Amino acid sequence: MYTTSGKSKRSLAAFTTSRYASAGLVSKTYSIKNNFKKATVSGISTKAFTGKNITQSITVKYNGKTLKKGTDYTVSYSSNKNIGTATVKIAGKGSYTGTITKTFKINPAKQEIQKLTAKSKAFFVDWAQKGSATGYEIQYATNSKFTSAKKVTITNNKTDTKTISKLSGKKKYYVRVRSYTTVKGTKYYGAWSASKSVTTKK
Repeated sequence: MYTTSGKSKRSLAAFTTSRYASAGLVSKTYSIKNNFKKATVSGISTKAFTGKNITQSITVKYNGKTLKKGTDYTVSYSSNKNIGTATVKIAGKGSYTGTITKTFKINPAKQEIQKLTAKSKAFFVDWAQKGSATGYEIQYATNSKFTSAKKVTITNNKTDTKTISKLSGKKKYYVRVRSYTTVKGTKYYGAWSASKSVTTKK
């Protein structure tokens, strides 16, 4: 004989089957786990390179309920130190079964202009050298919104200075720099430095 106990609509259901045997009553309990793949995951965003393993502040919800890390799920990372694409795996635990896999980008760190000097119809710019970078981009324009800006690409990561010439004399230019790193044929760009302005000499 089989008997079922518990409500069918409960998120975590349990039912008991019983049967008579020669040795007496045998009872077994089975747990039906929730499909963790139906959960929603938030809090994953693009990060900047730090030289250390990078993690995320993840929130997981199932049917509107916020789940607890360590009790309802576990989190593991791979390729989350260097510039490129990192992977995070969120695996159900306890009452939940299944795994959700997400990825996020790790971009080069934000650049910084260390020196910007006016020259005759030119300017000299010095920025922070990044060992993790493949190269750099310099952008300059005559307006702070960088509309119709011009760009110079530096392909040697050891080069951290550049003189931009053939400009108008006594003209104000806005300048910013960013790093880029190429990983398996894909370019990852860091954030632009804070822009600085310089007025060229005659």
